Amino acid sequence: MVNINLTFLGTGTAIPTLKRRHSSIHLSYQGRNSYSLLFDCGEGTQTQLLKARINFMSIDHIFITHWHADHFIGIFGLLVSMGFEKRERELKIFAPKGDKIGPELLKFYKLPFPVKFFDSYKNGVICEEEEFLVEAMPVKHTVETVAYKFQEKDRLKLDKKKIKKFGLTWQECKEIKEKRKIKKDGKTIKLEEVSYKTEGKKIVYAVDTVYLKKMEKFCKDSILIHECTYFSKEDIKHKMHSCLQDVLKFRKVAKKIYLTHIGRQYQSQSELEEKVKRYKNVFVAKDLMKVKI
Repeated sequence: MVNINLTFLGTGTAIPTLKRRHSSIHLSYQGRNSYSLLFDCGEGTQTQLLKARINFMSIDHIFITHWHADHFIGIFGLLVSMGFEKRERELKIFAPKGDKIGPELLKFYKLPFPVKFFDSYKNGVICEEEEFLVEAMPVKHTVETVAYKFQEKDRLKLDKKKIKKFGLTWQECKEIKEKRKIKKDGKTIKLEEVSYKTEGKKIVYAVDTVYLKKMEKFCKDSILIHECTYFSKEDIKHKMHSCLQDVLKFRKVAKKIYLTHIGRQYQSQSELEEKVKRYKNVFVAKDLMKVKI
């Protein structure tokens, strides 16, 4: 049984409000192994983690979309807190030119645990673990910025009819899942013979970008978390951000859309929800909102 849970820690823009903090999203993955991923780490992220009852020491990977303060400034306090709590295991941080910028930013900090930085400003896979991978895609903003896609690897599920056909016991089912094959009555039975493939889930995180048509392929069949700084073209003051009309173009390819990075001029959550209620599977995120994928 695999569980994927999202927590919107911060859904605001450059200047936070009492209701919307700087950008940050936590992804919890529980499969054969457990992983804790953070996407962006704006000011106040560790406080939001505490409010959401998420153990910040469990975080293994941090993915920064770009080097604007409202997307990374919280990383300093978070890493220092990890150090105070005597963290020892390695932390991986991915960001555009992260391998060059990251070490420079941390050179004044002496942390008791290893931090490894990676450059994510590229197209393709930047991180791969046993059960998932993360892809990056450069987008268009005022500085080098990327969108990220969490891609769960396809999984094999046991087929009850095939299990019955081969006469497998519960213990044999457990063994074939672990070893991918077993011997029974002198014959080798492979996992593929008693299972079927289920497609892995996809989650895309794209903030601080204009609408890009090429992103449609990147977002196909995904849960899309996309910035919506403006809810009307008439409100646009900064041309390097997206508005609601832009984001709605992804409805034809994404399974669901969650709007985040919402301008501080929009104070009423209910009014924003009213604006999108006619669009199926489009939702306005808010701070500390949890979503089970």
